[in-house]
Amino acid sequence: MSHKVMAAPRLRLRSTGWLAAVVVAALGLSPAVVADPTATDDPNVAAVQSAGLYAIPTTSDRTGRVLAPVEINGRGPFRLILDTGANRSALSAQVAESLSLPATRAARLGVHGVTGAAEVPAVSVDSIKAGGILLERLDVPVLTGRVLAEADGILGIDGLQDARIDVDFVRDRVTIDRATGKRPRDGAMVIRAELRHGGLLVAHGKVGRVPVTVLIDTGAERSLGNMALHDALLIGGQRSSETVRTVVTGATPEIATGTSLRAPTVVIGDVRFRNLIVTFGDLHVFEVWGLVDEPAIVIGMDLLGTLQRFVVDYPRREFLLMSRTTGLKGVRQCGGTECRTRLPEN
Repeated sequence: MSHKVMAAPRLRLRSTGWLAAVVVAALGLSPAVVADPTATDDPNVAAVQSAGLYAIPTTSDRTGRVLAPVEINGRGPFRLILDTGANRSALSAQVAESLSLPATRAARLGVHGVTGAAEVPAVSVDSIKAGGILLERLDVPVLTGRVLAEADGILGIDGLQDARIDVDFVRDRVTIDRATGKRPRDGAMVIRAELRHGGLLVAHGKVGRVPVTVLIDTGAERSLGNMALHDALLIGGQRSSETVRTVVTGATPEIATGTSLRAPTVVIGDVRFRNLIVTFGDLHVFEVWGLVDEPAIVIGMDLLGTLQRFVVDYPRREFLLMSRTTGLKGVRQCGGTECRTRLPEN
């Protein structure tokens, strides 16, 4: 994502930022893609979701998400979507109203989402405290619509450059603190990255035989690919025969269309993602990130939520992934060093 944030077309914006939270709706693709990750007819799932989960895993009937416990102006905790693909935080209209947050001087801010750009109301916040990280004196966009589902807002990467974020789906725990420089000792697979655009961690890998730029985005329900990657796979004869037209919505009102298909194996270092369904489209956010012409893929919560645990270490420029290797249906049982180089198949 580009720190040189583009101004929205035909809008005069005092300040801009990007919010990459994304919802993908599709028909006819297995596993099912749902527009709202909290929507389900299963009373057991509904009961679990109402229990105040923070690390919500991905299951066959929903896409998971990560909710960070956050204090706003000393009150809370509120539950904000942890979004490693957003350069700024945002709040829901309900939270802004309940805290009586004052409007900013300009009253509105420009934001970029996955599908487009918009001006939205904005409020002033004295402090946002997430674990050991304290952010002070912020102008924060106010969002409405289903992109937030039941969450109270979005926690972006602004102010998290010294942080270590630990998301444990087994223990239902999200820990945000200042990084110590130490890695976990429990056999994590390491994805090394570089810092771009003022805070976005970007890695490099391949989809099939195509070299790609890789972004790991906890704010995206589903994994996304740009048209440069789609076309490269098509030219190389690696396109899946199972495709479906999709509708993509994000943090702004614009709606985009794309095509979802099962991608070839995604390789990032020694880590391999298999059977990953990717939605390809001419999406606004790739333009904001400066990733229109080179093949690029966003790894979303459809895959990240199947892990046992993952860690984002900003000072070390690393993602650390720990897969579920035992006791789960459909998970490859492996021996030797293979467990360190394979993630569960969907």
